[in-house]
Amino acid sequence: MFRTLILLAMLPALAALGCGTRPAANPPPAAAATDPPPSGSTSRPADPAPSTDAVKPQPTPASPAPASAKSPVRDVAARLIESDGQGGWRTNEKAATELEKLGSEGIAQLWPLLTDSSADVRRGAAFQLLGEFNPANRDQVAAMSALLDDADRTVRGFALSTVRQMEATDQAAAVPRLAKMLDPAREEKATSRAAVARLLGGLRQSAAGGLPTLIATAADDPEASVRAASLMAISQVAPPEHAVALLAKGLSDKEPSPRVVAAARLRQLGPAAAPAAKDLAAALADSEARVAEAAAEALINIGQPAVEALAGQLTSSNINARKLALACLAKIGPPAKSAASAIEKCKQDPDSQVRQLAEAALRRISGK
Repeated sequence: MFRTLILLAMLPALAALGCGTRPAANPPPAAAATDPPPSGSTSRPADPAPSTDAVKPQPTPASPAPASAKSPVRDVAARLIESDGQGGWRTNEKAATELEKLGSEGIAQLWPLLTDSSADVRRGAAFQLLGEFNPANRDQVAAMSALLDDADRTVRGFALSTVRQMEATDQAAAVPRLAKMLDPAREEKATSRAAVARLLGGLRQSAAGGLPTLIATAADDPEASVRAASLMAISQVAPPEHAVALLAKGLSDKEPSPRVVAAARLRQLGPAAAPAAKDLAAALADSEARVAEAAAEALINIGQPAVEALAGQLTSSNINARKLALACLAKIGPPAKSAASAIEKCKQDPDSQVRQLAEAALRRISGK
């Protein structure tokens, strides 16, 4: 009974992770998308009709004899998770109690049900087996990994929760299946796609096989949060020399959050971000202060190779770009001497702060 109570408590939290749920009519702000529901809640949003283009999971390795179509275990699994009649899901307390009474033998019979033809049965079995999953058990790892291909997004969400518990080598083996879950036509919920991108990023070079999909997602996903998560993952998975160009493209995203991620990750690359100097200099005029400031710090970290791009911003129509460019050149100091003539012209700028910054930059560059 204690294990069942734990699983009941997990249900709302799993919903927040994106276990096949459908966004509400008025979705909450992105910053709160992963917040857990109030304590004691046992409901979660219902998932849309399952897609039919996915491959069914492969049969589970050797396990107890499959439950028949009329078996008590199959019947209980089909009823374990039910609609709450308000667009959400709840655990059927009666079914949970019945399953508890069936003991360990009943639990063992749930594994073959992960390939059942009924989505209701697979959902119930997958949910219950979350609490039974042992990442050291090869059969269980294979069975849960296969569920990433399930036609039902709720089942895929439960599988994703178990993948988080797997050893790194098993997670790496699941990369091709995880990459498929970045397709918005397959995973309609943005939080699920973002969670997959973050998981791939955490695998670093072991997720190299999923890099092409991450690149496409960073460019084309309809949700900014997913594009941002994909850019972060790219910076973790791709070699620095490859990541620079991809992150530079992210600086021109139409939404602020991907641009913030791109600028911040380029800043962390230090001098290796030099090929993106021109894009970073253009980002000094970004309307989002976090982007402009991160881009400025990235340019300072690049140093002398960024001087030409910074000098080009001294004639920008954007006053903030001119100010930040002068501040960066002053910080770079003597290596920025080639920009001295351009800085000199800024002493005639109509803005008093720009004129003051130009004076300060010339002093720093001359070593005074």
